[in-house]
Amino acid sequence: MPSIYPLFEDEANGIKAIFYDGVSYKGKKTRVFAYFGVPEATGLVPAILLVHGGAGSAFAQWVKQWNDRGYAAIAMDLEGQIPFSSYNELQRILNGDRCIETSAVPADFSPHPWSGPSKQGVFADYAEPPQDQWFYHAVAAVLSAHTILRSLPGVDPDRVGMTGISWGGIITSLMAGLDNRLKFAMPIYGCGYLYEPGTFYGAGFAAMPPDAAEQIKRLWDPSSYLHDSRIPMLWLNGNQDTHFPLSIFMKSYEQHTSNDANAHLHSRISIQHGLPHSYPAAWSCTESYAFADSMTGKGSPLIRITQTEQCGQLLQVSFESQIEIAEAVLYWCEEASDWRRTSWNCVQAELMQEETSAEQGKAAVPLPGGNCTFYMELVNVKGWRTSTVLMKTN
Repeated sequence: MPSIYPLFEDEANGIKAIFYDGVSYKGKKTRVFAYFGVPEATGLVPAILLVHGGAGSAFAQWVKQWNDRGYAAIAMDLEGQIPFSSYNELQRILNGDRCIETSAVPADFSPHPWSGPSKQGVFADYAEPPQDQWFYHAVAAVLSAHTILRSLPGVDPDRVGMTGISWGGIITSLMAGLDNRLKFAMPIYGCGYLYEPGTFYGAGFAAMPPDAAEQIKRLWDPSSYLHDSRIPMLWLNGNQDTHFPLSIFMKSYEQHTSNDANAHLHSRISIQHGLPHSYPAAWSCTESYAFADSMTGKGSPLIRITQTEQCGQLLQVSFESQIEIAEAVLYWCEEASDWRRTSWNCVQAELMQEETSAEQGKAAVPLPGGNCTFYMELVNVKGWRTSTVLMKTN
């Protein structure tokens, strides 16, 4: 259990600010800044780890969003910084005003006296010993935050999940195969196979000496860990994401679900047309809250796609859903060399409810002619979106 150094609490919303011990950096002791909150409840509550991405830090707003939904939550900084303009500003808060801003994403971050390493591009610190590389410290900080979260009074340690955005999604994908204490994981945008060419991350790997690239791939790419994951995961991304194209995103999903029947049964994909790459956009995706609720016994599951069939030029998708389906849409594109700039077309599919069960049904739609890549999106009346895998015409 890492040592915890309380800073202050905002009595208006119950969110607390702390430092906790990180791992040593070049012989120097480090601390990690975090916000956490546990909602008042009768009995134990589920909990979630919140892992930020680039240009981010610990977000009190994110903690409050999950607290308001009945979850304990912890958001830790992974870049050796605090979400304030300076360490002096934090000192002023400690000495006076203790109100935590939860209505907006902070614009300023700064180092503190116990800072560890900050992120250097795409694993650009590869020449450092592994224990001095940023990613090592980031993963260690998340593991320690999980230990802290599950130890808090009122938290159910058997119902702790995690979610991460962008770089945080990369870490979430890795943690799904590393930390067997987790109940579920939800990477948003981020995934594995970062070393593949044609991406921002692939360019970073290509700039390394081959031996170093192979070592970083083995140490830090989620593809080295996903085969050990046995937990349900929600894989959520846009279909034109600027950093995580569908080629590596779907490959990560398939690696995860091919190893374990339970993971395959309960995991979901949600590919969202035109989803921007940002914190507010990720936070607005209600699928993450719904998936967490289904994993912790608080709500109904997302739509489950049970079968996909190409019958000539017809795509037929079978599904199960406890909530009424509102629509089914086919998204398709011609073969593209760059998923980030792909032009997607959409066609409404026909919904057919099974007469024998209100929870089962099918959706069918003619496929376009020629060679194309496509997926179907099913949407229930709550607006929760579930997608098929990415497919190609036969």
